[in-house]
Amino acid sequence: MLIIDKIAYNNRLSHTNPYFKFGLGFACLIVAVSWNNLWVLTTIILAMNSLLIVVAKINKKQYIRLLSIPIVFILLSLLATVFYCSKEKSDFLSSIRFMGSYLGYSKITLIRAVDLLFRCFASLSCIYFMTLTTGFNQMILVFKKLHVPKEIIEIIMLTYRFIFIFLEEVAEIYIAQEMRFGYINLKTAYRSLGILVSTLFIRIMMRYKDMSIALDTKLYDGEFYI
Repeated sequence: MLIIDKIAYNNRLSHTNPYFKFGLGFACLIVAVSWNNLWVLTTIILAMNSLLIVVAKINKKQYIRLLSIPIVFILLSLLATVFYCSKEKSDFLSSIRFMGSYLGYSKITLIRAVDLLFRCFASLSCIYFMTLTTGFNQMILVFKKLHVPKEIIEIIMLTYRFIFIFLEEVAEIYIAQEMRFGYINLKTAYRSLGILVSTLFIRIMMRYKDMSIALDTKLYDGEFYI
């Protein structure tokens, strides 16, 4: 089970009305995306994180670990937003000479970066609130209530299922390679990684074929959910 699923099924809000949780998170997400106000964004960040840590009692270390994944992409986006090139040095608060132009940042880019930072964290907090307090089975109920087309729900369920199959196969192949000292040095590690990728594709296709046979045996009628 993924860490997100473990948290979603083992928190104090796990049995709370899923429609309320999803509605609250989605409404705050819409506000975070559309409302350009730092006080509002800060309120959303504090509210969502308080609900997760104080009310739902989610482990702080696990939550910070989950946040660290998208933080890298956010910081890279901020760097690309803050720094830019121009022929005019007067456009910058601080700059350096770079290939006949000037590379630096201005007041406008700093303001834009701060707004982007708060907006990203507010949106991220809303998304994590929905995913970390609402189990996958509850999400399906919400999607059905929202009249999401059943084809889309089927794709979501299949994707969700194959994430676990993918991780399971990776773990099995990696452990087998580790037992044969497949990662004892860099050269061997590269070779083992290539074998893992090629073997993984074959194993995934085999698992898909087995799943198709199992579904046919159980008279699968095109719907996974009731």
